[in-house]
Amino acid sequence: MCNVFNGYELLLFKRFNLHPEEWIEWRDKLRQREEDGTDFIGDIPRELWYLSVALHQRPRFLLHLVQDELEKEKKQYLRRIGETLLTTYINMNHFTEFHLDSIFKYGEDNKLPKEIFKCPNVRYLSLKYNCLYEIPPDIGRLQKLKHLALTNNRLHVQSIPHSLTFCSSLRTLLLDNNLLDALPGFLLQMPNIETVHRHGNHNYFKSTFMWYHTDVYCRIMPLVGSSVDILPKKPFKLSFWAAKAIIGSKMNFFVDENVAPILRDYVCDVYEQFNICQNCSSACLISEPGFKVITFKNPYLGNTCVPFQHWVCSLNCAKALEIPARMEQIRKAEHLDALYERYVHDCQQSFYVCERKRKVFSCLSGEVDDDLPESDCDTVVSLTSAQSTSTCTQSTHSTVSELTMDMQHKNKPKNCAIM
Repeated sequence: MCNVFNGYELLLFKRFNLHPEEWIEWRDKLRQREEDGTDFIGDIPRELWYLSVALHQRPRFLLHLVQDELEKEKKQYLRRIGETLLTTYINMNHFTEFHLDSIFKYGEDNKLPKEIFKCPNVRYLSLKYNCLYEIPPDIGRLQKLKHLALTNNRLHVQSIPHSLTFCSSLRTLLLDNNLLDALPGFLLQMPNIETVHRHGNHNYFKSTFMWYHTDVYCRIMPLVGSSVDILPKKPFKLSFWAAKAIIGSKMNFFVDENVAPILRDYVCDVYEQFNICQNCSSACLISEPGFKVITFKNPYLGNTCVPFQHWVCSLNCAKALEIPARMEQIRKAEHLDALYERYVHDCQQSFYVCERKRKVFSCLSGEVDDDLPESDCDTVVSLTSAQSTSTCTQSTHSTVSELTMDMQHKNKPKNCAIM
């Protein structure tokens, strides 16, 4: 059975992280009540409702954490950099599913703690209805992630990091009801994805489909760059240039042994300050100009046509990305048109064959069709017998012969004769 990490547990440890004195107070109370055998939930205030729920749903997990923390305190254990109470709790219970829906309200601090992305066994992550404006690049740590639900948030193309491509096991991605005007272009580099939901973004996708029938150069749009200067004016450190090179190379630095753990954390910290070129190995600051490129994939995962948005660093990179995509789009469209014409032709042939059979049977049975005069029955049957260019017509001729012999055997009157 899989262990599920719930939203109330995240809210609890987020509160204890902001107010460590409350954790020390309730740690001692829970230890004392366990020794006395008294009720755990007696005087818990309303603002700590998630503590009441945690003690009611899974008291064993929380009491185990209390014992572990008390033992560390006796041994004068010093926490490592980045190690928090939430990290200890997650690693102790080996969670495989994170159900974190509807834990943040609009206007609240909805920044996701990095600890939830450091659990290597997570296969299911749901972050629905949280008003999220961005996904941290730490999402790339989840190498075993198979299902990611981001439905009903405030995400746009730039707020989904390129590090999502490091989740090589990802099969399902839900992006319903966000602010996407296209899908991120790097999704095309993830061949293992089987399902991408984009419903609810149609009002924004419509503005992108206007580029479907345009020329190549109309789909290449220059971008000025962000006017917000995030980085300081002082000279950059060596770690900055190392992070820039790592980000531009698109390498999975979370699993590369040549990248030190402290450098991985630093790369995640500065990741959002760069735009990554989808054609070459360049990473540029978001304040630098670039180009936005729109391409279309036809079809894509069962959808007839899906737009994708890419960022590139130069006009040459934009042409190298857009021109092949445009040629592939035209080739796929022509192929689909040919399949559609063949389908229509087959439907028409099937209709004509069925219509001829209906007219012949109506003549043989004595029921003359209103649209077919009785005097024309001989002509219809003669034409039907004479046509031998297709197997369908041959089948019709043998059917008519068998019916004629059977009706002659019964000596029933006929309105027409077999020629």
